[in-house]
Amino acid sequence: MNDNPLVSVALCTYNGERFLPKQLDSILSQDYAHIEIIITDDCSFDDTRNILESYAAKDTRIKLYFNGENLGYTKNFEKALQLCTGRYIAFADQDDIWETGKISQLLPEIPGHIMVFHDSDLVDEHNRRIGNYTVSNTTRLYDGESCLPFLFSNCVHGHATLFDSSLKQYLVPFDKRFSHDWWLAYVAFNIGRVKYIDKILVHYRQHHSTITDTLKLRTTNDNAASPVRGIDRILPDLDMIKHCAEFKYNRDPALMQEAYYLFSSLAKGRERVRCFIFLVKYHDLLFYMRFKPRKFFSKLNMARKICFE
Repeated sequence: MNDNPLVSVALCTYNGERFLPKQLDSILSQDYAHIEIIITDDCSFDDTRNILESYAAKDTRIKLYFNGENLGYTKNFEKALQLCTGRYIAFADQDDIWETGKISQLLPEIPGHIMVFHDSDLVDEHNRRIGNYTVSNTTRLYDGESCLPFLFSNCVHGHATLFDSSLKQYLVPFDKRFSHDWWLAYVAFNIGRVKYIDKILVHYRQHHSTITDTLKLRTTNDNAASPVRGIDRILPDLDMIKHCAEFKYNRDPALMQEAYYLFSSLAKGRERVRCFIFLVKYHDLLFYMRFKPRKFFSKLNMARKICFE
């Protein structure tokens, strides 16, 4: 590996004036200096633009792009990704805080891997840590060789990743129906090896406007809705599973096609037995992020409830 590769930091902004300076300071103070900071602003109407221009005037590593129209969160990240020119790319959110050694500690781990990702702790609006919460103790983090865990869930937050720029060609275009970091994880686990780094390198901010509501801070009226059962309770989005099954670079395309066929059939009340067998066979991978390993009869019972209740 080049001893001093350029790392692109892709930072997307939208009305981020409250937390943006703290994040920019943390990125600019990285102890690995050979970085470019690609910032795409999605038509902010607060003081975000002035903040960005002020920082860019002081540091030439910052490259600013202001969208002519609002693209939305996912497409804005796609634009930032395509503007990156570095050997490696790191996504950044406007309201987090990076540890000074984030990039320098990830770079030695990436040779032989298409992507590495790390742990984060959680902080509030006042930069205070929230209890003992970390991403790793709220979700099981997976770094095996299968993409099956990412059909139902995602454990890889974009802000925690460093990935090889060769991955870009497989990622775009992003589908705005799905989160960009979920798609990033699914694609990376198909294209190459992924490694989890057990270090807290980002302070991941949780507040009422954050995109990913890890601690469920936002209140909703979901409890008033009709209860769902069986497959609807387990599968978050059949469209996402279809999207994954149609990815032309799947490591095991037949398995992905089978998964989509069975789950979409089950949602219509068909193929219950075949889906039951599939769920039992692949239980530990499909539900890796939700449950610790279960005994065989617990797997049978769960599959039964999903397929026959």
